[in-house]
Amino acid sequence: MKNRPASIKELCEFMWELEHKFELLDFEIDNVKIWQSERMRIYYRLAERLGILEHPHARISRFAKIRNIFGYIKNSFRDNLWTLRKSECVVVSHPRTVFSDGEYIDIYTKEMIDEIRLTSKVLELEDSHLGVHRKTRSSFTHYTDWIALMFRLLHPFVNVNINEQAQTMLADLEAEIFKTCKVHIDIQKFIPQRIKVFKALLFIYRRVFHVISPKILYVLVSYGKAPMIQAAKENNIYVVELQHGVFSRYHLGYSFPGREKPLDYFPDQFNVWSIYWKKLMDFPIDNERVVIDRFRFLESQKAKYTHIIKRSDQIIVLSQAALGEEMAAVIFKNIDRFKDYSVKYKLHPEEYESWYRYPSLQKLSKLRNVEILKGEVPLYELFASSTIQIGVFSTALYEGVEFQCKTMLIDLPGIEYMDKFIETQKNVEVLR
Repeated sequence: MKNRPASIKELCEFMWELEHKFELLDFEIDNVKIWQSERMRIYYRLAERLGILEHPHARISRFAKIRNIFGYIKNSFRDNLWTLRKSECVVVSHPRTVFSDGEYIDIYTKEMIDEIRLTSKVLELEDSHLGVHRKTRSSFTHYTDWIALMFRLLHPFVNVNINEQAQTMLADLEAEIFKTCKVHIDIQKFIPQRIKVFKALLFIYRRVFHVISPKILYVLVSYGKAPMIQAAKENNIYVVELQHGVFSRYHLGYSFPGREKPLDYFPDQFNVWSIYWKKLMDFPIDNERVVIDRFRFLESQKAKYTHIIKRSDQIIVLSQAALGEEMAAVIFKNIDRFKDYSVKYKLHPEEYESWYRYPSLQKLSKLRNVEILKGEVPLYELFASSTIQIGVFSTALYEGVEFQCKTMLIDLPGIEYMDKFIETQKNVEVLR
């Protein structure tokens, strides 16, 4: 690629070119396939520097970080390496929760865990979200705060051995990225740091799985859990990833065009919600290991809101943290089209504390027919009562289709993820 990437599609194609030229998926330093592990982090870093995406996650204050450490210490007295117990099945739940029927839950794992517990012993590993655990603690839940603490203590003492050949490779890779993208990514510093992280977490999870001795491990977002998956495979634990969102050929967590050899840190099995998702793209595992397993929470919510009467004048906008201002700007630009509608603008959880920084959202908030929804809102009730949904590539768009919402997609980075959606769904309008 000669030109600077200007879209997600172009950035993905550039990353694939790098992988082919430098054989990055098999590039190993100190027994770590570091590109496999850090591919998505490098992608996000490049996307931010190129102005394709904003930083997708909320930042917390220094005071909050200090406060959280005290919470970690407190929780670590109860949950730690010595309080782990043997279980047949381990589920790593999603730290971000949804308020449903009077309690906070992980919508991707709660009902599945309830089913598994009927026949097997389950241990749920629960990370904090921004330093907080919001779900009601269950008897089978184990907080991983002690792992975060142990990692902080262990990480500085991890040694990384990088030979001269690998160092030259990193320098060449850094130069190649700068040559095309015209942005500096300090690969020579970043990669050794991430190897230290990998090795520290691998050390911890080897001991975790040695104690629990499970037969199966369920995870979400596998591309952030390479050390955990490596430790599981070393202990002959079968790793299953549960679908948690949108994916496509242009999602680098799952898309490895032309790859035939198995990946070291990819799950053994991937559970998808329907035949649509199974056929959507080629995964880097055998097709029979891409298994259809329904989205239980969505099914229960559809049944719950069948009585809701749709409002022909209601629109729900599904904001996304990586595109917050850009989305709001397009909605404001087209606001005359929606003057006769009641617009429910649902913020992403990462935007609850920062939405006021978006100039276009501030303008929208002053309009009589626009309501900015922050905090916990009844999303599925909104779908059931709305006739139109607007977004870019949010997973919730697929849920809105289940409630017969007409879809408008905003033409922003990430709309590439929705190519097949546009092909298969009727009357999808692109908003610019």
